[in-house]
Amino acid sequence: MDKTPHQLAEARIGLAEEYSRYSGEYALMVKAQAQFFKDNREKHKSDTSTQRAFDLTDEGVHMTILKMKLKSIEKTMSAYNTYLRLMENQAKSLY
Repeated sequence: MDKTPHQLAEARIGLAEEYSRYSGEYALMVKAQAQFFKDNREKHKSDTSTQRAFDLTDEGVHMTILKMKLKSIEKTMSAYNTYLRLMENQAKSLY
């Protein structure tokens, strides 16, 4: 990774914006999940069975994809933070 601290900071800002957008979509999917449970819980023997049925819907698949994207962004931001901290410590030891 040969990015400058400024480039890393800009990338983190972009990731934060992306994370915010996906979080908003995820909140809508949580609402859809709650409605699905309300409408379909009586048709299933357990909450787990109801959850599996929801996971097979378009909303459930979208929710899973969003969850994976959010986790990926979190990991990337963490890596950028670690790299920035390393660069900061290296810069301190130069003086």
